[in-house]
Amino acid sequence: MAYSISDHCLISRSKPVPFMPSPNSGGRLRPRFLVIHYTASGPRSDVASYFRQEAAKVSAHLVIRRDGTVTQCVPFDKIAWHAGRSQWRGKNGRRYDGLNQFSIGLELENWGALTRTRQGWTSWSGAAVDSGSVIEARHKFGAQDCGWETFPSPQMDTAIAAAKAICLAYGIEEIVGHDDIAPDRKIDPGPAWDMELFKAGVGMGTELRLA
Repeated sequence: MAYSISDHCLISRSKPVPFMPSPNSGGRLRPRFLVIHYTASGPRSDVASYFRQEAAKVSAHLVIRRDGTVTQCVPFDKIAWHAGRSQWRGKNGRRYDGLNQFSIGLELENWGALTRTRQGWTSWSGAAVDSGSVIEARHKFGAQDCGWETFPSPQMDTAIAAAKAICLAYGIEEIVGHDDIAPDRKIDPGPAWDMELFKAGVGMGTELRLA
């Protein structure tokens, strides 16, 4: 699988991937960072369609589903509303506030943190989650141990391939999680997301630089 970028859109087999434009965006973007999120949603959700609603007041550049299919919602040269209140110190020592202005956002379809019940693992919505797709772990910033939905290989493969194209096209400096840039309020993508494996696949380093 390989992607390229043309006219700030993700290209697969010489054609743009499905595009579902979000109104929750605006302003010119010169990206320095790639931010990884999870959607906190199940397989029946349609997050790209949700981003089309102005009332949602949120968006991301790409949504990658569990099966590896990808939808673009915002062109890569346009600011998306995915990072919110956030901070990061770049490799150049500069502190960045409000990462929407400096980053491309990838949303990965995933329930995130889970709760164990007598019936098994459940999401925040009460939906049952297959125990074969769950790990137990503590978040790196100290949240209590809980279950976390894992990310399927097709999804990881698509994310790596898309990130490679983005990093090459825009000279991305670092890849970070939403929890890295907003550790006081966010836990995604969480411990089930193997950031080191992802960065290695993309060809990026693993240094953390908290603001």
